[in-house]
Amino acid sequence: MERKEFLDILSIMNHMAHADGQMHPAEKKVLIAVFKAAKVTGEEQELIRGRSSLEEMIQEIQTDDAKTGLVDMMALVAGADGVFEEEEKLLIKKVMKRVGIKPEEHTYFKDDTNLDIAMVRSNAKKILQNLTENS
Repeated sequence: MERKEFLDILSIMNHMAHADGQMHPAEKKVLIAVFKAAKVTGEEQELIRGRSSLEEMIQEIQTDDAKTGLVDMMALVAGADGVFEEEEKLLIKKVMKRVGIKPEEHTYFKDDTNLDIAMVRSNAKKILQNLTENS
């Protein structure tokens, strides 16, 4: 995946972390870990903060690796605090539909939209490695 796609994923993750109106400390910890692992520069952080159109960011996610990485990372952020909030569920469902991934075809979803938080949390390191290796 291109670095631009990766930065779009981080922007969407940031959006996801604020989906329920507040950023839980565990969600913030995940974001910080990703930013550090991916060596996100100060300039890139400014670009991420400056993005506001979710639709525009989603449209820029083109490769299969980026689409899968996006959903994995959204699941990781959503499950970070141990609760899959309704706002998070709606946002993930919307993004998955837009990138052409069906919940029942994704590893971390038990059925239509119920996130398997335990599985996501147990695979956190793997998710982070996959995303940062492909960026």
